[in-house]
Amino acid sequence: MELLSIKEMDEVIPQQGTVKRSSSSLIPALRSNTTDSKKGEGWPITFRHLGKAGYELTLYASNQAARQKFLENIDKSQQKLRGRADFFNTTIVSSNFFTALNKVNCVAPYDGGRKLIYGTDNGIYISDRRAKEREQQPKRVIEAQNVTQIDVLEEYQLLLVVTNRSLVSYSLSALDPSEPALSKRPKKIQNHCDFFKTGICLGRHLVCCVKSRALSTTIKVYEPNDAMSKAKKQKGFGKMFNAGQDELKPYKEFYIPTESSSVHFLKSKLCVACARGFEVVSLETLETQSLLDQADTSLDFVARKEGVKPIHIERLNGEFLLNYSEFSFFVNRNGWRARPEWRIDWEGTPQSFALSYPWILAFEPNFIELRNIESGAVHIVPHKNIRMLHSSTHEVSTFST
Repeated sequence: MELLSIKEMDEVIPQQGTVKRSSSSLIPALRSNTTDSKKGEGWPITFRHLGKAGYELTLYASNQAARQKFLENIDKSQQKLRGRADFFNTTIVSSNFFTALNKVNCVAPYDGGRKLIYGTDNGIYISDRRAKEREQQPKRVIEAQNVTQIDVLEEYQLLLVVTNRSLVSYSLSALDPSEPALSKRPKKIQNHCDFFKTGICLGRHLVCCVKSRALSTTIKVYEPNDAMSKAKKQKGFGKMFNAGQDELKPYKEFYIPTESSSVHFLKSKLCVACARGFEVVSLETLETQSLLDQADTSLDFVARKEGVKPIHIERLNGEFLLNYSEFSFFVNRNGWRARPEWRIDWEGTPQSFALSYPWILAFEPNFIELRNIESGAVHIVPHKNIRMLHSSTHEVSTFST
């Protein structure tokens, strides 16, 4: 029932932007909308099963009243089911401001989550969640094209941005709308950057810049310049003295002979999700090995499944939760299966994941799939064109376009 979508539902029973009315009050308002819907065989009801087992089927009610009654019963059952999943607080932070001509590609929280930075096709915007409602509308603060990723290193007063597939940096002061445009010039860090990831490894703040192709991946690792951190706190001569220094200095570089889609930070190593699976890279020796130990035959199901894509990894109580496009399971630090009786087979084909313990959220374009790691409870939250733009362990931000 949670995976059932009916094409005519919004036409017959408007869902959003209206106060929930009794079914009898709906009928007069709908006559003009539904009288032209009749097809040769009757009144259509187009069933669509969401997820990778999905299909579409059209059946016909004998008259308008029968179709409406049927859809009202389905709607009532679905609302009851989805009400059980209403344990996350949802806040609309922007509505009808961004359009298909200026799509939001990424979001990053700033100032302890009180502000949001949006990366779009036509620039970088900022909004203040504490502002009065009429002042919460995002404001463009930086002109940039095709911004696909942003992140903030507040300790170093740096804004990192991928624009037109190049990694550049700005001073955080560039986010001030009153700052003159001349002081908002970017510093180029690297051309040909598909994505980057910031984190802490070996006790160092690091930035991994990834250039990924079908047959190869080059990952350059940078380290923020500590002198810059001190200079940002200085004024006058000290600040000018450091103006010519690079914000990020090269630290390491390594190569993986396959396409890669994400990078994750472990305590002393990096974990790269790539076509071969999850690969663990030592930043000390640059040696690479598979996270999964092939000696564990209970993991054979991973290699047997064709087209499965590794996406996301989470560390939980000394174990690793590995999330793929088809399934999720646990391994220990030696790469052997942990919790052998525990496995999730996803109803959809997730493109991204977020953890809000004990819930893991899997995002695909048509719905969010919520799974309770401890109890196994499942909830489906349908959305149209849903994309996850940012997540952290403490908060989960999702935006529908």
